[in-house]
Amino acid sequence: MAGLSDNNLTGIALITDPNQIPAQTPENFIDLYDYATQFQPELIPDLVYEFGKGSILGFMRATQTGLKKTYESDYIQHTEAGRLMKTFAGVTIAANNFTFPSAHGLEVDKVVRFFTGNVEYQGIVSAVVSDTVVTLLSDTDDAWPVGPVDISVDFSSRLEKGSEGFSKSSRHNVAIRKNYTHIFGHHYDTTDSDLGRSSWVKTDAGAQWWNYELARESAKCDNKSELTAVFHKRATDTSDSAVAGKTQGMYGVKQIVEERGNVFADLITTQQHLSDMAFRLKQNGTCRELNVWCNHQQMAAFRVLCAGLNAGFLNGFNYGSFKNSSDMHLKLDFTSVKIDGVQFNFVPWTALDDPTINAVTGSNNGGISFLGVPCGNTKVTRGGKSQSVSYMEMLFRKNSFGVREKQTKMFGQFGTQIKADKSYVDWLSEGTVLLAAANNFFVGGTDIYDAI
Repeated sequence: MAGLSDNNLTGIALITDPNQIPAQTPENFIDLYDYATQFQPELIPDLVYEFGKGSILGFMRATQTGLKKTYESDYIQHTEAGRLMKTFAGVTIAANNFTFPSAHGLEVDKVVRFFTGNVEYQGIVSAVVSDTVVTLLSDTDDAWPVGPVDISVDFSSRLEKGSEGFSKSSRHNVAIRKNYTHIFGHHYDTTDSDLGRSSWVKTDAGAQWWNYELARESAKCDNKSELTAVFHKRATDTSDSAVAGKTQGMYGVKQIVEERGNVFADLITTQQHLSDMAFRLKQNGTCRELNVWCNHQQMAAFRVLCAGLNAGFLNGFNYGSFKNSSDMHLKLDFTSVKIDGVQFNFVPWTALDDPTINAVTGSNNGGISFLGVPCGNTKVTRGGKSQSVSYMEMLFRKNSFGVREKQTKMFGQFGTQIKADKSYVDWLSEGTVLLAAANNFFVGGTDIYDAI
């Protein structure tokens, strides 16, 4: 592993006078890369790492919008309304009697309409036999078809003059979506003899310090938090670990999408694939822009796909689900295409191409090739009130001591002195993910290729 010392950077404002150096605390620790990003961006090219910075961050951070949200219980939940117009599948027909798989909610003089075998049918309710059976009289000379058929019960009605109208109201189906709190932990320790020295730098925020080993472990902690949020699968109730009393953890983004969203079996390689995805979005809601976070294979397939499209389709006018400019759009390597009224923004996702974590993502062994996240906001109900939320959010638990997002405790040479000849740092976060309208998300499979 390549080292990184002070002389890797030129022009850095180092503090050498011990009288100007305060105590080392988590609050005044700064990563060297963050220092260059915030205070001297011209030094970034001089940062040398053998395999890059090692950070796979970007997905969860880029999909956040607005202020970070918190929660205060062991789980979070919200409700999502079902479809407004109600249709029943698998309705059977015997003469003029139609049997529905569940309570139909129909009344006399309501009109239904349906298609089967490319033929249209329409009829009016003449009698309600039971909660699941009605008698329908055809509005044409044609006989009813052989079932089963799909019927919409929210079409129309025909009332006589002076009639009393209807007495039954509709009941709107709502689904309760729940996720659970999850505690992430990371620990780093070393003997003081092996501890690399710390350096102090001058910043606009005062004196801040950095340490190479600590910075690397801090980045690893961030990576593990993001991997957990995206790829963790909640342990089942009957699993060996749950039966043994181990905490089950949260549903990760991938698991939620696989259970409630759209699964794409392979790579997106054709314009028809994008058209099919656009159609699915139109069927499932109002989302008309999708960020597609991809591995190398999917980005290559998208490049080939776009080569066959009119250039006017490329480089869309929107820049993702977060506040940024066209310059940021280019920096993140977004490439966009608009198909059938839906814009797709494709961007590389480092986590999927890192050979050291393919065992987590499965990207090099038939695993995930992309994750499609809707842009913008949607409506959910919390506490009986409708709220506008991002389609995906990372939330952190809040208690009387503050927000539990990457709480840092330092001991030894890093902070509070201890008796042992060593130093260590403990990081701890408690959070969970919220996916609203998961039926607008996509997860893709991939071809198998050899890992490096």
